[in-house]
Amino acid sequence: MAAEESKTTPESGLLVSAAKAIGTVAGKVAALKGGAPKAEETKPKPEKEHLYRAEYIGSGTFLITKPKRKSAKLRQSRLKGAVRGARS
Repeated sequence: MAAEESKTTPESGLLVSAAKAIGTVAGKVAALKGGAPKAEETKPKPEKEHLYRAEYIGSGTFLITKPKRKSAKLRQSRLKGAVRGARS
């Protein structure tokens, strides 16, 4: 693998290959030291509020939340939709 990294092409100069070598060494040192956090140590991402979600309460009961309708879609449905109780 060292032979592949030492090859330089016209696109990649001496500085690029030196940076790759330094990055490789720095990554190996960090891995040995334990500098990179493991998957189980990372914090879970916060959930977005406006997504569909079902929360189990107990005995077959769920709280289901869904995102609010966008104002443009709400306006269109009011304009195009029939009014309840109106004659058609």
